[in-house]
Amino acid sequence: MNQAELVLQGLGGSAGGKRRLDLLQAIAATGSITRAAKAVGLSYKGAWDAVDALNNLADGALVHRVSGGRGGGGTQLTVRGCELLALYERVQSEQRDIVERIEREHAQAREDLPVLQRLAMLSSARNQFGGRVCRLSTGSVNDEIEIGIAGGASIVATITRVSTRSLRIKVGTPVTALIKASWIVLARPGAPAFSAANQLAGTVRAVKSGAVNAEVSVALPGGQTLVAIVSRKSVAELELRSGRPVIALFSASSVILVRLD
Repeated sequence: MNQAELVLQGLGGSAGGKRRLDLLQAIAATGSITRAAKAVGLSYKGAWDAVDALNNLADGALVHRVSGGRGGGGTQLTVRGCELLALYERVQSEQRDIVERIEREHAQAREDLPVLQRLAMLSSARNQFGGRVCRLSTGSVNDEIEIGIAGGASIVATITRVSTRSLRIKVGTPVTALIKASWIVLARPGAPAFSAANQLAGTVRAVKSGAVNAEVSVALPGGQTLVAIVSRKSVAELELRSGRPVIALFSASSVILVRLD
């Protein structure tokens, strides 16, 4: 994590969210969507898509086109845009001071701050694993990312090249892997071979049955717990119960990556 950068989640904590706010700063400085896009590394279309998203998400338009005039028009922030940008810049300044002080006083701050960010993250995905990228294999369209997690295990994710660039992913990058419980298949050890890229061995911790499906909690060697939603028929056929060894299977395309720093 950059020493002078700790942006609140609600004010651009993600890479994409911060770039949108950086675009506001560039528009205010240049008065041109073309020059602003170039300054933050966006295409002209990408910049206008970001502006549309900002205008839709805010409680009023933040950016508007200015036509005519001797200069041929341009792009400017509205009054509301200027107000929110001023607040964002003040938050950035305050956060830089806070982070610098914390890093002076807390020897492990660079490692611990990303952990705190993960602890504060809310998501509907039942399974959330924090780790660091240990392998990155690039392709023409998709990239394969391997994330090392606690206990020596790893999770493989397949994401687009665009997403890799947007998240600024490289070896060593801290990320959080999200997997919905319904995307996980359970199997008994010794079952026929599976093609799933992710095969995590563990032990059934608990089984909570519903009318149709069951929620199965699986304890992993690294101390994490993985949750899978399977049919009651599968619970019976696999004889799933507390203490039973199982393998959790899920595809690389079922893994969503989040970067908070």
